[in-house]
Amino acid sequence: MLAVEFETHAKNGTIEIPEKYRAMVEGELKVIILKKEKKTKMSEKGKITQLKKLLKQIREKNIFQTIDDPVEWQRTIRDEWT
Repeated sequence: MLAVEFETHAKNGTIEIPEKYRAMVEGELKVIILKKEKKTKMSEKGKITQLKKLLKQIREKNIFQTIDDPVEWQRTIRDEWT
């Protein structure tokens, strides 16, 4: 399958294929649309706020309180991967 990537703008539900690709993409096509998301400072701040909130919840649950030897605990966890 041939893959061609380019950026364009949709106008009334129509996209234009750039001239240099038109001959290559004649006939039946499979189209996948990926919409670009705009990153804003507010959304980044929101992500940071959410991350801080989650870390606070983890800290409050004190999920590592039962670990006496952190190094041994890590070895045990890694052994599960093999």
